[in-house]
Amino acid sequence: MYEIDVIERKCYPVYWSFVELTKSDSVDWIPVHRGSWFFEVNWQPLDEDLAVRVEEQHYERWKGYDIQQIKKLMSNKIMHSVHLDGCHVEWNSVTDVLFYKDATTHRAFRNIITKFGVSKATSSGYRLHRGYKEDAMEEDRQPLIKNLVFVIHGIGAKGDRRKIVRNTEDFRSLCRRLQLKDVEGRSEFIPVEWRSRLKLDEDIIESITPTKGQGVRRFVNNTAMDIMYYASPLYRNEIVCALRDELNRIHKLFMDRNANFNGKISVLCHSLGNVIFHDILNNWNGAMYEDDPFSPRPRFYVNDFVRAPRLNFSIDTMFSIGSPLGVFLCLRGYRPENGSGAHNDIIPVSSCRRIFNVFHPADPVAYRLEPLILPHYSKILPEQIKTYASIIREKNEQTSPKTMENDESQTEVDDTSSDLREYQDERSYSSAPEGSPSQSPSLPRQPSYLRSMAGGAVRIGRGVWSRVRGGSMNQVLPQDEDQPEVDTATAPLVERMEDEVDVAQLEDRIDYELPEGFTERKLGYASLTSHTSYWNNQDLAMFVMTKLYS
Repeated sequence: MYEIDVIERKCYPVYWSFVELTKSDSVDWIPVHRGSWFFEVNWQPLDEDLAVRVEEQHYERWKGYDIQQIKKLMSNKIMHSVHLDGCHVEWNSVTDVLFYKDATTHRAFRNIITKFGVSKATSSGYRLHRGYKEDAMEEDRQPLIKNLVFVIHGIGAKGDRRKIVRNTEDFRSLCRRLQLKDVEGRSEFIPVEWRSRLKLDEDIIESITPTKGQGVRRFVNNTAMDIMYYASPLYRNEIVCALRDELNRIHKLFMDRNANFNGKISVLCHSLGNVIFHDILNNWNGAMYEDDPFSPRPRFYVNDFVRAPRLNFSIDTMFSIGSPLGVFLCLRGYRPENGSGAHNDIIPVSSCRRIFNVFHPADPVAYRLEPLILPHYSKILPEQIKTYASIIREKNEQTSPKTMENDESQTEVDDTSSDLREYQDERSYSSAPEGSPSQSPSLPRQPSYLRSMAGGAVRIGRGVWSRVRGGSMNQVLPQDEDQPEVDTATAPLVERMEDEVDVAQLEDRIDYELPEGFTERKLGYASLTSHTSYWNNQDLAMFVMTKLYS
């Protein structure tokens, strides 16, 4: 991810630009510090100027001694000390070196605590260690990269260019902690920052912005204005080309440094990035409709306006998170007529093998895609993503199977898991064929108003899938005392659904819904935070890692 110039002591990001404003000017590099003395408590390096002076004193004091002579000199007294800027260092032996701060509060604390018999080293000393902590071993080398994932941002990058870098680092770290066992290779996530290369006449926008309310107006110009730019036929092609060129540039850099890479390449797109990347794969541009807005709009779009080359590589999987692509397609005149049941109607299979449209149920920006392919999927809930806690619990039960009756000491992994399971059981039904991940064993449930209201809809949905699988409703839906009878008002709907015996199915599910937390559901604040919370969602990270290695 980074390239270091050891001579100049500068570090440069390889795949993105680093620009940080200083008091005098902006710099595009990160300073590199040489570490020689380290704090043993956390192995952070001592400031380089202080470390150089400590090293000089250390070398001057112990020069010419061997270890046996040093052992004879060792006593309970301090063998050497030096005062530095705002601190001092004491040598009890050649390996026992302590660092003390000389601020007034630290000196006062030492004077008070030593009167109670506590040693100076224990009260406020930081033990220093000279040199590295451990020898590097050959097995410490990272495994080879098996999955390369490009992370594409949406709106808001103009005001904070490094936001996508930080978000990618958070998601990469989360995936590393959840790294699956018994898999070969690792997954590498690279941020794609395409916004900073564009100008888009932003100076004119700034000139016409009123002076009052600058904070709010600046926020709107840095975020929502990107949507307006992309809706404009004048700038849409420029934005598409910027993202495409940045992807090709990063891919070429990666292949130059990893010539033996032969793994899969995927993308993880957030928000507006999904729409832009979709248009790249489809080579779509809406300028062809501007001359005659009343002309009939075809099902597939053909771009006769942009003749630039496409991506220089193929995409295996597209992870779409918080995506407004569905509503963009609707506004372009896309209609689900005579769908084939494949995502080829959204993105050609030749350009992308699989799509996962993942969203939080309270995300106001995200929309579904499955009803755009087959209309009746509007009556079928999205596939429910399992929580990370439930996956860990299932693995633990498989390794050491125990029943709740025989193990009274067993506790829940997450204090919200029981409420979450009840909520998911209330809200979901068998929306996928038998054997799919959405089906889970039935749990004991208490009667609730929500379950009573949804009971009829649950039985209707199960009946539809029963007829699709060739079974009967009586076989799939045994009589249950807890389940209410189908209301007479829904009877006509049941009859209409029973007539659709040959209803089409999707080849693969596309829409996946993240579980909603207990506090989110009760307090209702997720509509404000859900669109930006994907980067630290461990359920999403586990889902992505599972699909990358499936």
